[in-house]
Amino acid sequence: MIANILLLVVGLALIVKGGDWFVGAALRIAEFLRMPRVVIGSTLVSLATTSPELAVSIMAGAKGESGLAVGNAIGSCVCNIGLILGTTAAFKHVDVHPAAMRRPLVALFLFAVALFVLTIDLVLSRSQGVLLLVAGLCYFAFDFVRHARDRKPADLAEATQIEEEITGRFVWLRTKPGATVQFLAGAAVVVFGSRLLVNSAVNIAGALGIPSIVIGLTVVAIGTSLPEFVTAITSSRKDVSDLAVGNILGANIANLSLVVGTAAAMNEVRLDRATQLFNFPALLVSLVLLHYVVITENRVTRRQGAGLLLFYALYLAALVGITIWKRE
Repeated sequence: MIANILLLVVGLALIVKGGDWFVGAALRIAEFLRMPRVVIGSTLVSLATTSPELAVSIMAGAKGESGLAVGNAIGSCVCNIGLILGTTAAFKHVDVHPAAMRRPLVALFLFAVALFVLTIDLVLSRSQGVLLLVAGLCYFAFDFVRHARDRKPADLAEATQIEEEITGRFVWLRTKPGATVQFLAGAAVVVFGSRLLVNSAVNIAGALGIPSIVIGLTVVAIGTSLPEFVTAITSSRKDVSDLAVGNILGANIANLSLVVGTAAAMNEVRLDRATQLFNFPALLVSLVLLHYVVITENRVTRRQGAGLLLFYALYLAALVGITIWKRE
């Protein structure tokens, strides 16, 4: 028990430090590429922070338990919107650029609806998984190239105003190679720390006698979303909250396309009716809430953040209640 507690603390420390590294590196990459931070957040950072979910997807698919990966991906999406964005905004309002958010919001809705339609018969075949995977890869490639080609003067001004945060002792980290190395190193540390934290938390919960099914529905979904949480908090602390919102949008698109697609491509996914009737509607409700708070104003207020947190708390309570009811 003591060893697991120590591992949990170490994992948390690694996540915090790694998040600080790769968010700082992402800012400098945005400067070098002369691209707005929201674009970097919705592409490079989101792909890095989705690595834990992708790792779970690959492991589950290899073991023939692809349904676990799909459930974790959907749960992570709801967690990203309700818990992560809600917590970030509840502490400090989050500034957003509605015009830059519309395209990823539409893409996110389309991927969610497509996944619901494809699994209407409670089966996601390997060919359908490949289709989702290819569609996700095409989206991220198109999104990055489009912004790289269609950069506007306002985007260049935003990118060039990024404040330098590295002292003179680490001049190399300001270079393109240095920023790239720091980005990759930070992402690796975050992923390793998140896995360490999740494993130790599961062991602690098991020692305390908490049902494993409840741990899987809560700790795994929340634990694999920790990189997004750290990115959001760190970005907000550095006054670059648009990076955090872009990361949440990109991470959710990656979950519904790359993560689910990878799992299904490895092994056919079979869902139960409860998952379809509860988790998919919950996902769509969370997307409606996200669209409302992002598009209606230029910021996510503290009150809206509290509302997102309340939604997630209700979702989690209902999820645990359904789980206990099914066990009885």
